[in-house]
Amino acid sequence: MIIIGYYTTDKVYQEAYELLAASLDRVGHKYDFLAIPPADWKSVTDLKPKIVRDALEKYQEPVLYIDVDAFVHKNLNQFFDSHNIDVAVNYLVKKDGSEELLSGTIFFDFNERVLNLVDLWLDVSERNPDFNDQKALQCAIADAEAKINVKRLSEGFTYIFDREYGENVKPIIEHLQASREFYCAKRVNSFKNRIKKAIGLSVNKSEMLSRRHLRIDELKAIVSK
Repeated sequence: MIIIGYYTTDKVYQEAYELLAASLDRVGHKYDFLAIPPADWKSVTDLKPKIVRDALEKYQEPVLYIDVDAFVHKNLNQFFDSHNIDVAVNYLVKKDGSEELLSGTIFFDFNERVLNLVDLWLDVSERNPDFNDQKALQCAIADAEAKINVKRLSEGFTYIFDREYGENVKPIIEHLQASREFYCAKRVNSFKNRIKKAIGLSVNKSEMLSRRHLRIDELKAIVSK
């Protein structure tokens, strides 16, 4: 199994890649992440099924896709050594009982069933340009579910670093929300929030960025040991 993904070559995601790569080196994984020019969020995320398809064809072995703004805490081979898994992914259960596929961590075996699924993912994306990559994959899996074996991952594989989980949930793959560097910074610098800051009121988005920076420093210390 090889860990795969991609990232844009701006400072935020370049640094995210360097931290992820250090975590993968630390736990002994081989990996291949493609560097691409910066672009708008939708254009970048729409590349995900093609990145997965190309990696499966290139390596002809199972791949584990991980968003680049992540940190891997342990070797992952033990979780995906079963020959009965075609795809493994986590679903978020919403308050209304509906489910949302989380595409930050996805395992794909290398076989004809999975290649057909990824082709379907690409097709759903192309036919529904308003869908994000997660929704397109969720639809593709729903359509192909009778033909593939899907394993549901635990929350530890899509663990957001500052979200509250049950006491038994520990991070396996920790996601660090690099997008906050863009949308939080933009909102922090809005006129409304500049006024709030000037009169001493809390600016929530600033706190979100501070938590992210603190956690990154802690993880950098781990890989530097």
